[in-house]
Amino acid sequence: MKTVLKVTSCISIALALSLVYYLIQELMGGMSMLEIDFIPALITLIIISNAVLGFYVLAGKLQPMKPLLVLQILIIIPTCLLIYEFFLKSPMGCS
Repeated sequence: MKTVLKVTSCISIALALSLVYYLIQELMGGMSMLEIDFIPALITLIIISNAVLGFYVLAGKLQPMKPLLVLQILIIIPTCLLIYEFFLKSPMGCS
């Protein structure tokens, strides 16, 4: 279980970094901080906190627990779908 938790922690960190990269790219493209809605900001904070939690697991500050593994997997699955929508799917206006 320890190796699975370490793998999910690494995936959490990688997904959070890619989401933050996409957010920075959007902000550099002319979007302001005031245009960000509450729900996407809350989702971003949840994903970043999951990455911080994964970092603590990798650093050895938190003991591996089964509920922690389930929580990380429940956050990773929708995050993967979100990353797919951002990076791999073409925009609706382009054909």
